[in-house]
Amino acid sequence: MKRILTCLLLTGGPAAAQTEPAPLTLPDVIELALSQSAGAKQTQTNRDQGYWQWRTYQANYKPQMGLQGTLPGFSRVITPVVQPDGTTDFRAVRINNSNLALTVSQNIGLTGGQVFVASEVQRFDDFNGRLRRYNNQPVAIGLTQPIGQFNGLRWARRIEPLRYEESQRLYVEERESIAQRITELYFDVLEEQVNAEVAGQNVRANEELLRIGQERYRLGQLSRSDLLRLELNLLNARQAVAQGRLDAQNAAVRLQGYTGQRAETPRLTVPPAAP
Repeated sequence: MKRILTCLLLTGGPAAAQTEPAPLTLPDVIELALSQSAGAKQTQTNRDQGYWQWRTYQANYKPQMGLQGTLPGFSRVITPVVQPDGTTDFRAVRINNSNLALTVSQNIGLTGGQVFVASEVQRFDDFNGRLRRYNNQPVAIGLTQPIGQFNGLRWARRIEPLRYEESQRLYVEERESIAQRITELYFDVLEEQVNAEVAGQNVRANEELLRIGQERYRLGQLSRSDLLRLELNLLNARQAVAQGRLDAQNAAVRLQGYTGQRAETPRLTVPPAAP
């Protein structure tokens, strides 16, 4: 049968009124830490960031479609107009200048250039003169090629796969580090609880020794100094119990803080001995 040790409650209150949670094993606590702790969430964020950076790199080598324009491009201004007699008349000019362009492009990783196909339509409206004009460019095919410049696409083909592989490897390593740290904290709690339990047993043993010593002192079989020494041993044992409980509580707080737990303190089971 496994021995079960109960973590010290971090807050006061009657424990009997609450339902005791099921004891947690070491794998359970590790799973909690890998899903709830701040370190695990940061690790997952770093992994997601590396993944989307990899997807962005891949998208740079795929055809791109872009749609841009100004719909509508309406403007109304007051323009001064000099009259033949030398006076100035202010007239409102209301126009609309809209355009819409569709572009399909493909990056060339080997040279760093780009080939594109574009189509554009423009519309102009003069609302005062009731004038409307259109301009259409059905198809435009072009190639842009930087000369003597750094080819980022070519170097990205070498760097980004290594960077993505590194992010995946770091994800596994960081999760293993979290599991290792949780294991250390888990056994710290168990160790401090055992120490507190042993200190409690020492108190009971010293209380019994003091009771026997007091009886022997009344019978004249024990000196006063020996009796005082027994009382001092009991005080030291009680102090050790208080310190042991405090150490166990601090260990439980460290475990809770690392796992990200906000519920009541769980009970921990002692893992079976390794074969």
